[in-house]
Amino acid sequence: MKKLSVLLVAAAVAISASAGVNFKAHRVVKSNRVINTEMTKLNPKNLKAKNDLRVITDQPAGELKTYNRAGNMVYNDGYSLYVGAQDGNRMDIVYGEDGKVYMKNILCRANNSFGDSWVEGTIEGNEIHVPLGQSIYWSEDYQANVVLCMATSYVEGTSLMFEKDERAEEVVYLIDGQTITMQGTYDAPSGSEYPAYEGYGLSAYWEDDNSWSYFIEWNTVLTEREPVVTPELITEVPESCEILTFYRNSGYIASSFFGITNGTTDGKINVAFDANGDVYIQNPSWWSDSYNTWVKGTYDAATGIISIPTGQYLSWSDEYEYGIQLGWGSTTVYESGVDEETGETMYGMDYEIDERTTEIQFLLDGDNFYLLGSEGDINAEFPQNYVATGMLTYWSDDQSFSAIEFANRDENGEALPMGYIVNLVPAVPANPTADEWYDCGDESGFSRFYFTLPTTDVDGNMLDPEHISYSIFVDNGNGPELFTFPAADYTYDLYEDITEVTYDVYSSAVDFRDYYCYFYRTNADGYEPLFTQDIGIQVYYTVDGVKNHSDFVWLYGGVHSGVNELANGKTVANVRYYNVAGQEMAQPSGMTIQVTTYTDGTRSAVKVVK
Repeated sequence: MKKLSVLLVAAAVAISASAGVNFKAHRVVKSNRVINTEMTKLNPKNLKAKNDLRVITDQPAGELKTYNRAGNMVYNDGYSLYVGAQDGNRMDIVYGEDGKVYMKNILCRANNSFGDSWVEGTIEGNEIHVPLGQSIYWSEDYQANVVLCMATSYVEGTSLMFEKDERAEEVVYLIDGQTITMQGTYDAPSGSEYPAYEGYGLSAYWEDDNSWSYFIEWNTVLTEREPVVTPELITEVPESCEILTFYRNSGYIASSFFGITNGTTDGKINVAFDANGDVYIQNPSWWSDSYNTWVKGTYDAATGIISIPTGQYLSWSDEYEYGIQLGWGSTTVYESGVDEETGETMYGMDYEIDERTTEIQFLLDGDNFYLLGSEGDINAEFPQNYVATGMLTYWSDDQSFSAIEFANRDENGEALPMGYIVNLVPAVPANPTADEWYDCGDESGFSRFYFTLPTTDVDGNMLDPEHISYSIFVDNGNGPELFTFPAADYTYDLYEDITEVTYDVYSSAVDFRDYYCYFYRTNADGYEPLFTQDIGIQVYYTVDGVKNHSDFVWLYGGVHSGVNELANGKTVANVRYYNVAGQEMAQPSGMTIQVTTYTDGTRSAVKVVK
């Protein structure tokens, strides 16, 4: 079992979280010295490549072996300059015929900027000799090569400098069993103020103007590694499967580039059953739902229990040879010290993978889908809202924390279903609530109308949020008017004027999943008011072309003339009746769905009992 500590910081008003760890995208150690990373030039000489070989992008013929890297490096990923130990980005070597050898991505991390390329060398006894001057990248835009060289990096004042060793003609690697070591490189001189940035090693430069490529490595050691078998990912389920769709409602704690976060999940989870008793769950962890992969388990129809073996992969990177695995575990919180500036208590979070748990169990109970055995409450007071037991996802290479998911709790502390079956048939949505108006008081700011959208229809059945939309209405004393969100005002957010906000409208200005919308208008004195009497909302639910609406709900609850005309002022083309099985009937009888079609092509449906 493995633990990792991360830091949690509590703010006075809102709780935020930050991690004291380096996440996957940036695992190198970054110096805390301030260095000017502007491009520095080589001595302005007419340098010429000694062995001007073409860029080799296809894998050469021969025996392929893969090696882990170790050593020191400085590299630029296009945004920041990084220093520290070489990691990841392994090197491939092909041993060809007649003593030929080829190295892929000979500079650590350079493939992130220059693409994948190979350089050619020869084996002489127990040494590999690679001629310098070979091109590892060709830019069509600049008509320029990036060329291998040996060089020194050093700090001058607050600038990082680079000087090419014009005498060096090759880089030599010494073979010792399964280890290969770069020869002739060294660390910064003794007493250097910036040792992390300074060394002599393998580098590269732009041949057209002799400017540094911002890649250098030294003391490189390559260790042969055993091939890693790519795990099988389930991206499709058998066509014969019956699939149930649930809307998620669990809690989560997860790592991100911004720290450790928590909240309530959303979106969908699919559960598929085949005729053999096997069951598949798509995106069992909400935090990894972008992968759209499935995990496989078994289903006991007598008990409704679904069992999913742990250890299954939700994602995999061939380049880095690691992925996200599914498991079970827990998180705990501890006091890590006191903030010297604020005096507030600081907290850290530990996590632990429960390697004794070999399967995760879910319960299918009617319209509800439960995660069994989990504990946690995101509504608890900080820092208890970061304590949980549940379904854990972690990175396979070092078992570092990705996320944990657990059953949410109601006001009585009872575990809620992980997911509710959603209503995928025409239905009348329950009424929203109009909650608050925030006035920015300045036309350059953003006023906001807060509201709560319904999650169920008028009969209490769960709705599918992807089929919910809404419109905003304002009343300036002359009756309700439908509000238009102008594309010209919501620059970069809207492509055209809209009067109805649908699920796929996701922007900084209009986003119903956050339960508010922005207005570039105010009611402040001296400005043209957005509304003088009231502001309101109406919700729609559209399935199979049938669009039903809620009542109008107004913030200030006044009487608004013209509402019925707005809602129902359409000409009816025809009315048809269907039973609950979807069969059309001549006349309503018993529980009946009445579908009204209007001359403008829209339809509405209501339940009637005769």
